[in-house]
Amino acid sequence: MKAKPLIPFFLIAVAGLLLMLGLSLVGINQQANDEEGGGETDDPVAYGEEVVTENCISCHGENLEGQGEYPAIDTAAEDHSAEEIVDIAQNGVGEMPGGIANAEEAEAIAAYLQSLAEE
Repeated sequence: MKAKPLIPFFLIAVAGLLLMLGLSLVGINQQANDEEGGGETDDPVAYGEEVVTENCISCHGENLEGQGEYPAIDTAAEDHSAEEIVDIAQNGVGEMPGGIANAEEAEAIAAYLQSLAEE
């Protein structure tokens, strides 16, 4: 009795190629969604809260009350204008490095911090 070992290898190769094709299509779809701004919401305050949660709480504390050498930013809108907050978020200040947020994210951060001051 003679076995045909090439058939199982062929089937595995075809399954692998189909899997790669399927995952590539998913990746292309996600990339197109990201380029369209799919991660952003229409509400700048909600988007700002999302950006602050991702980028700011690690240094400024979970409630933005400040921790250690990092100042509180929950009241930043009382001391700074929206333009100043945008500038700080993009370019940094003191020990805070620049480049943490792009222009769109910085404006959303300013909107969120201003909404905290209104509460």
